[in-house]
Amino acid sequence: MESISNQDVSPAYYGIHANKNQSYHSHKNDIMMKSLIMPVGRMFYLQRCGVALDDALAGAFSHPACHTAPARVFGSDTFLHVSGGWHDAGDYGRYVVPACKAVADLLLAFRAAPEAFGDDWGIPESGNGVADVLDEVRFELEWLLKMQRDDGGVYHKVTCAYFPDIEANPQDETADLFVFPVSTAATGDFSAVMAMAAPLYESIDRTFAKKCLRASVNAYEFLKHSEPLPFHNPAGVVTGQYDDETDADERYFAACALYQATGQAYYLSDATALYQGGRSADFGWADMGGYGNATLLFGPRACEDSFLAGRIRADLIATADRICERTEKSPLGISISEFLWGSNMYLLNHTMTLLLANDAQESERYLAAARSHLNYILGENPLGVNFITGVSEHSPKNPHHRPSAAVGRAMPGMLVGGPDEGLHDLAAKTLLAGKPAAERYLDSVESYSTNETAIYWNSVLLYVLARMSKLDA
Repeated sequence: MESISNQDVSPAYYGIHANKNQSYHSHKNDIMMKSLIMPVGRMFYLQRCGVALDDALAGAFSHPACHTAPARVFGSDTFLHVSGGWHDAGDYGRYVVPACKAVADLLLAFRAAPEAFGDDWGIPESGNGVADVLDEVRFELEWLLKMQRDDGGVYHKVTCAYFPDIEANPQDETADLFVFPVSTAATGDFSAVMAMAAPLYESIDRTFAKKCLRASVNAYEFLKHSEPLPFHNPAGVVTGQYDDETDADERYFAACALYQATGQAYYLSDATALYQGGRSADFGWADMGGYGNATLLFGPRACEDSFLAGRIRADLIATADRICERTEKSPLGISISEFLWGSNMYLLNHTMTLLLANDAQESERYLAAARSHLNYILGENPLGVNFITGVSEHSPKNPHHRPSAAVGRAMPGMLVGGPDEGLHDLAAKTLLAGKPAAERYLDSVESYSTNETAIYWNSVLLYVLARMSKLDA
């Protein structure tokens, strides 16, 4: 492994107790959890778009400013300046919906474990007296603000019409950029994360905090007067769709976050009306209700609706109990029996639920299940793979990630998707058919369904690492 930061990383057992019933080999040469926080966090810097990454900080992954041309609003003659933000995954698209999941994860992580985050990640803002995770989130928020229309609605994404070659550097993608239509899922998520951000940045930059809150309110008012606006790719566009069957969870999340930011009963009343019980408990980009729960229950402002708070708490604990039951019955020590595309994210989302449930009702059972899930990610799985690039000899070497393919080695600190029983790409179909579901993973640049990366996978990993490093200190 070649480090591109000045972090001192010594091989060591990662310090989490293994499930004694597991029969497969446990790697003892992984990295301590606290040492993983920096490379996993630096991934966001290395995914920055619209600015140059210089050699001193980015090493082999340096590049000139990319995607700086104005983008055409699809179907119109209007052009917008929407540079900035993070490249979403193995491609160079920027998508509001998954970006907001990533921002929410990082803000919740900082709120829950601020001591886990330093000002020394080796990014341009390091040493400015602000935790680098907040500097990095602000970089994304500044781009998100550019994606808001004057009436408060938020455009769904900015991408080209198609993906570039797998070995294309960021600056090599020079096809026309398009800004795609407003969706209410994007608008709700945007409103929520801007409201989450405002109180956290109040003591850092009051003007910026006010700007975030104003943008959040404007987006929310758009939602209040808009029917659902789902997004589907127009004909001829093949970049990520991030479509959603319902925007009720995004509206709920926004109401919860604005109540926390303002204390206004108007938003709490909306949150109460929108709450959907256990159906509001998830943390996926298409199921954002869990973020509303976490914001309302564990935010700085006590929820004045004690009945709603009690329902959320009870549903959270019931969900965590079900996760524990499945984990304890599983020979792999994890809570999933189906391995869907991005299975590692689902495991970490469940871990997030366990850690929040432990905040609501302390239980060693929740923490044991959380450790077991993180063990799996770090190598205690049937394949013996540490699913984070560049931190172990057992890490993926060939992720489906264009900057890595262009450079010829894996960008460090990225979580890959993990086993996908659906065999959704040709490489997986060819080489993994007949294998058990938990072994349908391929360390190949061709396997986008098992070996791609994403900012919203890294974000929940960073949340879990920060929380667990605090709990196990």
